[in-house]
Amino acid sequence: MLPKGMPHSRQSNLAEESYKIFVPEEYLVDFEVNHIENKPQEWVIELVEKEDRIPKALAGKEVVLDGYNNEIDILTHAFSLKKIYLRLIRRRWKEKGTTKHYSNEYNLHIPGMKTTKEFRDFLKEIGG
Repeated sequence: MLPKGMPHSRQSNLAEESYKIFVPEEYLVDFEVNHIENKPQEWVIELVEKEDRIPKALAGKEVVLDGYNNEIDILTHAFSLKKIYLRLIRRRWKEKGTTKHYSNEYNLHIPGMKTTKEFRDFLKEIGG
């Protein structure tokens, strides 16, 4: 528990620093923690793509947010006997007055494996 009277900015900084224990820094470049859910068998840390990450194909155009793509859950590691998943939510954009959607692509997990690169490396290390 945080001490009474701790300045809000210090509490925010503490929260941001604690995210780095569970969320690899490369994810926090383009995503921000939106919500953390404690489920009986797992933790889910919801990361939403930052609002200023407009796809390059739309650079210099008038754009509007057009919803979100399907979420992707990526296993990052286990802590306190629970799995920890990062739920990535990417934004979907379009040029104003059009219907074609654009989204950013990120190379943040192993194709076909849905784990962070760090967790894969850890599993390789302990598996020999």
